[in-house]
Amino acid sequence: MSEAPAVSVRGVSRVFEDGRLRALDGVDLDVATGEFVAIMGPSGCGKSTLLHLIAALDRPTEGSIMVGGHDLAGRANLNHYRARDVGIVFQLDNLLPTLSASENVQVPMFGHQRSGRARHRRAEELLGVVGLAGRAHTRPPQLSGGERQRVAIARALANSPALLLADEPTGRLDSESGMRILELLKRLREERRLTVVVVTHDPRVAAQADRIIEMLDGRIVGERIQAQTPAAAASS
Repeated sequence: MSEAPAVSVRGVSRVFEDGRLRALDGVDLDVATGEFVAIMGPSGCGKSTLLHLIAALDRPTEGSIMVGGHDLAGRANLNHYRARDVGIVFQLDNLLPTLSASENVQVPMFGHQRSGRARHRRAEELLGVVGLAGRAHTRPPQLSGGERQRVAIARALANSPALLLADEPTGRLDSESGMRILELLKRLREERRLTVVVVTHDPRVAAQADRIIEMLDGRIVGERIQAQTPAAAASS
């Protein structure tokens, strides 16, 4: 029996401005567990809107979104979903400048029955995973752009989500720093069997994914499979 998709989007539309702007128009998409998917398209095509709906930062006007076999519309506590089931990385790292790297990583852990010592240990562990073990006590203004984005990734992993969503995670970085972030995402996917969905307009970023979804005018207009991963093979 094939495994259920990590993410299943069915007939999803999102309308703004009292129906005058249709950002998404009947989108269907499945993402397999452990798959790395890139969503590409020009500005305004709906790719970030789709990611925000999967992250439960917004709700669809029509259609359904299932994550981990559960319909987001039926979840009583979407804050719990956003805190534990999904990790989100944005183009802007959104770190708190007055907190250290370690303290920034600990922020999502508050309210989840972890002691201060356990939060500290978890943050130190994750900073080591993203290659910043020696920068735990450094504040964001003293970190490079690439280092800040790695702290943001560590923060997104704080509560061990199965799904990692990234919206233009390399958009403000130079090409070398951007590729390091992509290599990190690929390694985390392989080591932790994370499901990763990245929104990007950069072909170099998309080239790292297993599958590229192409969007235009709120619809999926194409798909390219770049590699047959174990996850994709298992779900086929």
